[in-house]
Amino acid sequence: MGQLVLTRLGWAVPTFVVITALTFAMAHLAPGDPLLLSDEAAPDAGLVALARERLELDRPLTGRYLRWFANVLRGDLGLSAVDRAPVAEKIAEALSRTVLVSGLALGLSCLASVALGLLLATIHGARWARGLGAALALASGVPSFWVAVMALLLLATPRGLPLFPLQGLDTPAHLVLPVACLAWPTVAMLTRYVHDGVARALEQDSVRAALARGVPARRVLLRHALPNALVPLVTVLGLHVPHVFAGSVVIERVFGIQGMGLLALDAIGTRDAPVVMGVAAVMAAVTQGSMLLADVAALAVDPRLSAGARR
Repeated sequence: MGQLVLTRLGWAVPTFVVITALTFAMAHLAPGDPLLLSDEAAPDAGLVALARERLELDRPLTGRYLRWFANVLRGDLGLSAVDRAPVAEKIAEALSRTVLVSGLALGLSCLASVALGLLLATIHGARWARGLGAALALASGVPSFWVAVMALLLLATPRGLPLFPLQGLDTPAHLVLPVACLAWPTVAMLTRYVHDGVARALEQDSVRAALARGVPARRVLLRHALPNALVPLVTVLGLHVPHVFAGSVVIERVFGIQGMGLLALDAIGTRDAPVVMGVAAVMAAVTQGSMLLADVAALAVDPRLSAGARR
C-alpha cells in the first residue's frame, strides 16, 4: 500500500501543476481588463497603473504563476482582487457548505445504491425488476438541473406543495432538496455497479455451496455477495467525487447556496483571478485526494488487489 500511495502522490504533483498552470493562464489571458469592468466612470489612468502594479499584472505571466505557486506551498492563496479579502477565508466559508451538501449526497447515494442493487440482484428475473431497472436507466439520463427546478416548483413554491424552504442553507430542512437532487444521478449509476457485482457473486460456486448447505440467504448475500460488489463501488465512488463537486455548481445556483460553485461563478464574472485560482487549487487537490482514497479503500476492502498489483 505504501508503494501505491507514493506512486499516486508522484502523479498528483505534476497533475496539480498542469491544472493550476492552465487555469492561471486562462484566468489572466481572458479578454477584458479586470480593472475596467465597472459600469462607473472610467478611473484615473494613474490609479489604474498603481492597481496593476499592486496586483502584479504588469509582470510576465510565468513569473506570476511561479510566485503564486510558491505562496500556495506556504498556505497563502492571496487576496481577492475585488474586495481584498483573504482568498483562503472566502474558500473556507464556501467549502464548508459544499462539503456538507456533497458529503450528504454521497452518503445518500451509497446507502440507496447498495439497497437498490441488492434488491435488483435478489429479484432478478421478476417482472417488476425489469421495470425498476428501466426506471433507473431513465433516471440516469435526466439532468439534475431539471430535477432541481421541478423539485423547487413542486415542493417549495405555492404552485405545488410548499413543504421545503425555497433558497439558502439555514436549517436542516434546506438540505433535503439539494442533497436529493445532487444524489439523483449518482444513485442511478452506482446501483448498476452494485447489482452487477452482487449478481456475479451469487453465481460463484462458493456462494451456491453455502446456499446448498442451508446457510440463510440473507447471510450469504451480506457476507459473501455484497463484499464482492464493494470494490467496484468504492473505486467508482472515489472517482465520482469530483463530478459531485462539479454538479454542486448547478445545485448551488438553483437553491441559492453560497458554496464553492457560486463563489467560482462570481469570481469568473468579476475576473477575480486570485479567487478563481484558489477554487481551482482546492478542486485539483480534492480530485487527486479522492482518487488516492479510492485506491486505498479498494485495497482495504479486498487486500488481494495489492498482491495483484505487485505481480
